[in-house]
Amino acid sequence: MFRGTRLELLSVAILPLGLGLALQGAPVATVESAPAATAALGDPSYSADIGPLFMDQCVSCHGEETAEAGLRLDSYAASMQGSEYGPVIEAGSPENSLLLDMIAAGEMPQEADPLDEDDVELVRDWIAAGAEDN
Repeated sequence: MFRGTRLELLSVAILPLGLGLALQGAPVATVESAPAATAALGDPSYSADIGPLFMDQCVSCHGEETAEAGLRLDSYAASMQGSEYGPVIEAGSPENSLLLDMIAAGEMPQEADPLDEDDVELVRDWIAAGAEDN
């Protein structure tokens, strides 16, 4: 009985170790959301990453019909125009972009869950890369 228990214990301890060694160096498949997957290939794109993110998360309050605080995020031109308080995106300067400050702090969107960290980083990277209409 002691020998059987010892063998069972040994197999439970060695099996995961063996699997780990067998898998070491094997390519790992990852699944990413569409915006992050596009951005991983280079700088984020407004048309592929940022525009769809804004449409999904922001336009219900900052669209053509609502435009709270005068801010529209339903097009590149409108996003760059800013709000009644002035520009909210300073191309090349994420630290001076009010829009990024508000989404990073979880203050926007107000009536929905905050953006996840990957989406915040996506916006930060887009602004840092020049906030281009690409």
